[in-house]
Amino acid sequence: MVQTAADVEREVLAADAGRIKALLENDVAALEQILGDDLTYVHSNGMLDTKESFLNSLRSGTRYLSMEMSDLAVRPLGETAIMTAKFNARVQVRDREVNPEPRVLVVYTKRDGRWQMIAWQSTPFANP
Repeated sequence: MVQTAADVEREVLAADAGRIKALLENDVAALEQILGDDLTYVHSNGMLDTKESFLNSLRSGTRYLSMEMSDLAVRPLGETAIMTAKFNARVQVRDREVNPEPRVLVVYTKRDGRWQMIAWQSTPFANP
């Protein structure tokens, strides 16, 4: 059965909602399923994470306190989908809180019947 663009968009947004829920609950086990083993995660400060290093940061104390995605757009490309959004979060990193508000490019791919995030690229907004 061929999926429509609307079906893919709905599924990707649901997968991303699951990712956000897992981050807010610090549910590393759920994230292990949602994030692809080949994940490339580029933070807005330029720091690069793999799936392993990203999950290790959560295991060692990084906490997502709040997170909101807005201005969402999903572009289906077969078994892959590109999502763009504005991202707003409060994150506790060691002894300080950071509040990233970048635009993000997120790549999901469908594997074994479920969508996994395989790439995240954050770009900060320039100050006017």
